[in-house]
Amino acid sequence: MSGHGIIINLSSYLPFVFQFNPESVDTEKPINYVDLVNIGGSSREKVFTGFENTVINFTLTLIDKENPFGVTNAIEYFEALREPDAGLLGIAGSFWGNENYPPPQVLFNWGTGSLVPLVWFVDSVVIRNVRFFSDDVSGMVGVPWHSEVTITLSKDEENVFNKANQIAKKVSQIAGSAESVAKETFMRARGGRRERSGFYGGGIGGFR
Repeated sequence: MSGHGIIINLSSYLPFVFQFNPESVDTEKPINYVDLVNIGGSSREKVFTGFENTVINFTLTLIDKENPFGVTNAIEYFEALREPDAGLLGIAGSFWGNENYPPPQVLFNWGTGSLVPLVWFVDSVVIRNVRFFSDDVSGMVGVPWHSEVTITLSKDEENVFNKANQIAKKVSQIAGSAESVAKETFMRARGGRRERSGFYGGGIGGFR
């Protein structure tokens, strides 16, 4: 389990440990403005109207050629993240009527820059089955042994975990600012180019 990311379904509390960590995590926080009507001027005045929730997107690779069911069980885990979820106590009542339950929230922080777990809404789960078994049994029904799962999550900004993360981020902002000033001062005192590999010594690949 060491070194691999994890996502937790907060309805069932079932974790899923990544077989392969995502190659990248895209992050976006849309900022909203309204452009006022421009009558005869050279530009439009912008009025800030608020933010959207932070959104992240990443893709997981699922591979299992040893199991005769391939990655079917893993796919079931992620399919549950895009289905209505009545919770453990609401399952019995969900057999009657077309109840409009939301999908479960998840706990996730891999690649987000957060040191504490964050709670997210599931916006989208796209499952792309890439390769299938070709034997007489599994091949007949198209059992996949390689799938790509692309997940889009939006942060539950009001959750207590995320409030705690905001405090941690403020501390990191101050540290990041101080570090940038210290590096610039060190560069000017020593001379040379700040971005040169190994300039500060140590670091990953010689960079800091």
